[in-house]
Amino acid sequence: MIRTKIIKKCLPVLCALALLCGILAPCAGAAEAVELVSPSVIVTELTSGTTLLSSQPARRLNPGSVVKVFSLYMMCSACFEGDASLRDRVTVTESMLQTDSGILGLKVDEVLKYEDLLYLMFMDYSETAAYAAAVHAAGSAEALVKRMNAFADECGCENTVFTNITGAYDEAQHTTGEDLVRMIRVASQNSLFMKVFSARTYTVDETNKAIARVLVTSNQLQRSGSSYFCPECTGGRFGGISDGYTTISLSQSEESDMSLIVLVSGAGTMDDSYSDASKLIRWTFDGFSWRTIVEAGENITQVSVDLGRDTDHVVAVPAHEVSVMLDNDILVEDFQREIVIYAADRGITAPVDKGQLLGEMHLTYRGTEYASVDLVAAKPVELMRMEYLKRLIANTAKNKSVITLLTVLVIVLAAYLLYALTYRAYRIGKKGRNAVIKKRLRDRRRLDGGDSGEDGMKAGPEQAQIIDIADHAETGTETAAGEVPENSEEGENGHED
Repeated sequence: MIRTKIIKKCLPVLCALALLCGILAPCAGAAEAVELVSPSVIVTELTSGTTLLSSQPARRLNPGSVVKVFSLYMMCSACFEGDASLRDRVTVTESMLQTDSGILGLKVDEVLKYEDLLYLMFMDYSETAAYAAAVHAAGSAEALVKRMNAFADECGCENTVFTNITGAYDEAQHTTGEDLVRMIRVASQNSLFMKVFSARTYTVDETNKAIARVLVTSNQLQRSGSSYFCPECTGGRFGGISDGYTTISLSQSEESDMSLIVLVSGAGTMDDSYSDASKLIRWTFDGFSWRTIVEAGENITQVSVDLGRDTDHVVAVPAHEVSVMLDNDILVEDFQREIVIYAADRGITAPVDKGQLLGEMHLTYRGTEYASVDLVAAKPVELMRMEYLKRLIANTAKNKSVITLLTVLVIVLAAYLLYALTYRAYRIGKKGRNAVIKKRLRDRRRLDGGDSGEDGMKAGPEQAQIIDIADHAETGTETAAGEVPENSEEGENGHED
């Protein structure tokens, strides 16, 4: 129940509560509603990114000390990027010393490990430790702020601007609940960040200025003696500013294999902020669980296959099992399945490989899509090669471009053959005519010289010249059998000089 003093003093908050309770039902299915004070809340499953509850996620807020969550992340990242090491020794200078130097306090010229500074700034709220770590990791606090803003941009945060590393009030510094969740999801993948973020206690070793000191988390969700203690809470941060208190926490349940990001903002008091966060952690672990809504290898549908050997279809199955975080009262069989086959209008052609992508399936409940999964071929389908060749030939024969090309090639080939035959006939005819003319010339010489055969041609002191008149015959110059043209030298002289 909401306390009487909140009813009297926080009427606007009550209106937000009524709105939130109305939103809870569709977001959480049949889970029992939880009474909250904070106007803006987000519950997200860390691994899958599934949002289980959301109210005013884009509400602008000044993050206050929650900023240290992300300055801590950048300082931890510096260790992986080679800009710093946990064993590095850092000397606190006067320029690093801040008015708010934490409960334990740090002194000028005190030498600490870089690792100690991380825990001091996060668990002891030491601004001096924050500045010392920033200078060591990035060169200056301003340089670290630039890295924080670049990180926010990389996470797709469109409504976040950081101006300092400690969360000190600055009107220009702002963010939203949904942006905080985006960034914490990425930051949680850094093992060093999670080690510091989740710490309940830490011992700062003895330094040249102080004895060893023990730090205890200020996060009430992690303190066993607190009325807001949640055993599942693995880390968190509380921040207070003029527009209300903000608490962001991570929780994990080994029993249900769930990891949660819980964010509440806008509460009027620190107690209300912690109370809402504690209620949401308990409500989520009690009312939600991982549920398998699609089994691996489950037969979803059949897809037609053309030219397949021994089969005309292939079974489409999910590429993997699909599990989602669900309200325990939601029945898996109530999910609607929207199946999309990419080649549904024309089918697919063999060969088909096992695991080949065939389509996708969308899984919705009451109009909200919870997941989607690729559909793949359950087994391979071989190609009927002979049928494929027959069809290829038949299709080729019907192609107008191919027909035109073949026609041109046939015409060219026919023309070439005609030319070759004509030329061959011409050459044969020419040789025949030359042989006849030469025979006549030999016969004439035998008659004129009285000689016969080859010896007659050698009767004179010089060998008689045999004139090939085939060319004359080809050009239209005709002579009588046995006659020599008048303009020939043989006709004038009888023999070649």
